[in-house]
Amino acid sequence: MARGKAPMSEFIIRNNRKKITRSFCVILCFFILAGGFFYWPRQAVFSSSDELKESLRQQMNELQQQIDAYRASIKGIQQQGKSLSREISLLDNKIKSANLEIRRTNLAIRQAENDLADKNVAIGQAELKLEREREILGEYIRIIYEVGQQDFWEVIFKTGKLSEIFDEIAAYDNIQKNIQVSMSQIRDLHVSLEGDKQGLEERREDFNQLKVLQELQKMALAGEEQDKKNLLAQTKGQESTYQKLLTKASADAAAIRQNLYLLEGVGLSMSLEQAYYHAKRAGDLTGIRPAFLLAILKKESSWGQKVGTGTWRKDMRPADQQAFIEICEKLGRDPDKTPVSRKPSYGWGGAMGPAQFLPSTWLAYEEKIANLTGHWPPDPWDIGDAFVAAAIKLTQNGAVAGNENSEWKAAQIYFAGRNWNNPSYYFYGDQVMEFAAVIQEQLNLISR
Repeated sequence: MARGKAPMSEFIIRNNRKKITRSFCVILCFFILAGGFFYWPRQAVFSSSDELKESLRQQMNELQQQIDAYRASIKGIQQQGKSLSREISLLDNKIKSANLEIRRTNLAIRQAENDLADKNVAIGQAELKLEREREILGEYIRIIYEVGQQDFWEVIFKTGKLSEIFDEIAAYDNIQKNIQVSMSQIRDLHVSLEGDKQGLEERREDFNQLKVLQELQKMALAGEEQDKKNLLAQTKGQESTYQKLLTKASADAAAIRQNLYLLEGVGLSMSLEQAYYHAKRAGDLTGIRPAFLLAILKKESSWGQKVGTGTWRKDMRPADQQAFIEICEKLGRDPDKTPVSRKPSYGWGGAMGPAQFLPSTWLAYEEKIANLTGHWPPDPWDIGDAFVAAAIKLTQNGAVAGNENSEWKAAQIYFAGRNWNNPSYYFYGDQVMEFAAVIQEQLNLISR
């Protein structure tokens, strides 16, 4: 029982029942009209969106079937003995496959854009619904507040009828129940909205990753077309000339040792022999195959010229900036003079060093790196630490030296994370494994 007021004051409504009913009618009409306004167009939009999604899905599946056929053909050709015709056929298949991959990625990007648009609409609707619930709750609370200001005897003398007083008490009880319902709906809407926002962020990351993949595919296509052009120019289409070039290249182990191993994005250049030294050390510590590790690092660095040309203030995701400052403080580096990857027109940059670790990820690996190298604090810009960090991550992704399938999967996870088994990203793993095979051949020659 409340003190300082008449005992029944908490159970009486200031306005009469008709006024309360009218208020609820206004609120209910607003809710229905607002819900109808968003409901009917949404059905039309979703219908159109579903048709678009299905069309994109069908086109992507058709392209994937063709890509899979080329992947099988490429693997078969790679098993053949080396010859000019084999190399030309291999490059032709890679070029055709790369063109299809680019088309498929374009469709995947359109699909991601469509999903982002749908999620933005869903979030907008959820926010509007949440705001409407808050307004309704505010109206309930306002009415209860006004009831609390009403004097019991004033209501008795004003109304004059006991039945109306009890009706208004019942209406007040209903308001209290509706407040509980509204509060519960607000909590549920808030949870749902947070889930939608998390889903939006994940889909945005998928979109950014597809844009990176698109750049890789275009670069690979240009490289394969140039390789074919160079091969034809060097051999003049003659098998005998090709075999002579092949013999000469295989015999010159000294030249291979000095082959340039260039990590373009971070401006790091060394001989293949020097790169092998660091990769073998990382392999001895973690069990990773050196050729596979070198292929991963080459791909991660060389796909973009923006690597190592950005600044943390402009190019790094805000969530990673504090971790970056912590790393720089440990190493005695000036954050403003320490290079990171520059962000492209989509997504964020901010990756560090030869292995292209994000700051928060690097911090999670610090102790593991130091335990193996004995170097504290580990430095993402130090070639030895970077190689070991990448090797740890790849082994945790399941890479087992000598097991091609496990290495392919680890490469996929390194690039695409949770989407590693999405066919859109198979291109990356295939490229890494092909490059690893080339490096392995060269390492076999120089280690004889």
